[in-house]
Amino acid sequence: EDCRSRPLEDVFTTHFTLCQKPWECLPQDGNRIQERLCRKFHGEWYRVREDLETNVWGRKRVQLTNKEEVVEARGGGYQVEHFR
Repeated sequence: EDCRSRPLEDVFTTHFTLCQKPWECLPQDGNRIQERLCRKFHGEWYRVREDLETNVWGRKRVQLTNKEEVVEARGGGYQVEHFR
């Protein structure tokens, strides 16, 4: 079995050697198995980061479907569905 095709829910820990660090903002927008995996890992990292920022630091939560709101609140609109 190729571990890269496992559901994200089955993963308990990861190291970003293959995918690189999420804050480097690499799009990982190809369709190779490792890029699909990296999108999942980065997406989860950004979800957890957003939770920290809104619940601990008091940052405004935004709807990712409203790009104008995202740009105003976050200062950028690059692949907001991925980078949050």
